[in-house]
Amino acid sequence: MKNIAIIGSGSWGVALGIHLANLGNNVKLWSFTQEETDLINKEKKCKFIPQATIPENLFCTTDFKTAIDGTEIILIVTPSKFVRDTIKKFEQYVTNQYIVICSKGFEESTLYTLNEVVEEELPNSKIGGLSGPSHAEEVSIGIPTALVIASKHDDLLQTVQQTFMSETLRIYTSYDLQGAELGGALKNIIAFCAGAITGLKLGDNTFAALLTRGLSEMSKLITKMGGEPKTVYGLTGLRRFNCNLYEQS
Repeated sequence: MKNIAIIGSGSWGVALGIHLANLGNNVKLWSFTQEETDLINKEKKCKFIPQATIPENLFCTTDFKTAIDGTEIILIVTPSKFVRDTIKKFEQYVTNQYIVICSKGFEESTLYTLNEVVEEELPNSKIGGLSGPSHAEEVSIGIPTALVIASKHDDLLQTVQQTFMSETLRIYTSYDLQGAELGGALKNIIAFCAGAITGLKLGDNTFAALLTRGLSEMSKLITKMGGEPKTVYGLTGLRRFNCNLYEQS
């Protein structure tokens, strides 16, 4: 059993909180609004995933200190554009917790990956990234899912894998944090184009061209930015990309 803080009460943050709480962990969820906090605590519901029920051992608060004190793992699940500012608000409460990035994207002003943002703001912390093909509503109700935890630190990899693993959630490990972060961010661009191809009814040939050439470009960019090219063909790249294709079609 772990004490876990989740920073962000959107659909993915709540889904992860439900999963971890159902496994017996004590989960404290930070929300930006009192309205969401009250809905989660009093009605045991989340407006983003209404079919899910909040376990009793998941508590929501708008106070960073309350959310983080006494925890061993902090999950960052805020939109990418708010990650740095949010960290600045809670960094004073961070001690030796593992920091796990569960958001995806880039910082617009610097074009940093989110792990680079966190490393800059929390230079003394051990950092990992959780990524993979996963719809929040499915994770929240126990649909079988596979994810990757990526980090340079073996102890973080083992702790997160053991904490998250269940009969319905399979966790793989990777040392390629940069590649995993980039795969999760870059595949959205190609998935957007896939939606356009579907909407325009351009057919399988165009779809295949987008997929193969898109993966090639992703692989080249990931390598140039310090990641491993093989990462693009795993759960954080190709598999996650296919999950988005299914959602678009």
